[in-house]
This record gives sequence, structure tokens and C-alpha cells, in this order.
Amino acid sequence: MTLFGQMLSEQQAALTWLSMRNDVDPARIGMTGISMGATLSYFLAALDPRIAAIAHLCCYADFATLVATGAHDLHGHYLTIPGLLAETSTGEIAGLVAPRPQLICVGLDDPLTPPQAVERAHAATRAAYRAAGAERNLFLVAEPGIGHVETLTMREAVLAFLSHHLGTPVSG
Repeated sequence: MTLFGQMLSEQQAALTWLSMRNDVDPARIGMTGISMGATLSYFLAALDPRIAAIAHLCCYADFATLVATGAHDLHGHYLTIPGLLAETSTGEIAGLVAPRPQLICVGLDDPLTPPQAVERAHAATRAAYRAAGAERNLFLVAEPGIGHVETLTMREAVLAFLSHHLGTPVSG
């Protein structure tokens, strides 16, 4: 049992509660998150097909590359999942979301997610979307000169993405 696993379990319970509400269309549930919330969003969408579309910011990277570059040490212990890298990669996990729409937003100067870690993860995710015939549903916003922050460009991309893919106006 890991803290990350517990967090995913709690998120899945919230999703169950949300999908049972009379004022929610369970076919149009989207998820977004920044930093740790970003990682939770694509891991949870990989596990649970009830999430119709996801948009995440500032925490998408290949964990093995983070470990190799020392960038993993910049993250909290909640991002440690024993044995994960022997089985899969975070890019492959994000690829399990396919064919559902996924928007990834990163700053290319984010020390928590260096460009080589983003590129490696994106290559694996893109391969999964290609294999599913869903490359048109994978989007990447990578902003140069931006660190571990949400930008206006990212915010606008997320709102437009969720509005388009969930078929409902989204504001933020």
C-alpha cells in the first residue's frame, strides 16, 4: 500500500459519488489537475474509463528519466511507487487513457519535469494513441521559458479542450 495508491482510491471513490448524482451526466465527466493533481488525473483515467477526457498541467514526465537526472528527488515521497518502473512507464500509463481525449501542458523550464523526461513520456503515450487509432485525441502544449506554473495559455487550452470534448461550456 502506498500513499499514491491511497490517493487514487480516494479519487476513484469521489468519481463514483459524482457519477451517481442526478445533476451529473456520467458520460461527460472530465478531470484536470496541476502538479500532483496532474499525475493523479492521468493515472486515474488509465484505471477508470468513466473519465471521458483529461487535461493536466505541470507534472507529466517519464519517471525513469526523472530518477536518472535526479529530478525525481525534487518531488515528494507521495510520487514513489515501489516496483512501478520494472513493470511500465508513466508514458505508457498515460497511453492507457487512449482513445479518450488527453491534453498535456508543460513548461519546458520546469525543473520537476525536464524536457527529456517529457519527450520520453510523450513518445510512449503517442505510440499508445497511434496504436489505438486515436492520435487526433492527444494534445501537447509545451511552453518554453515556463517553469512549474499554470499560464494563461495553458488555462485557455484546458478550458477550450474540456468544453469541446465534454460538449458543455467550461469556465474557470
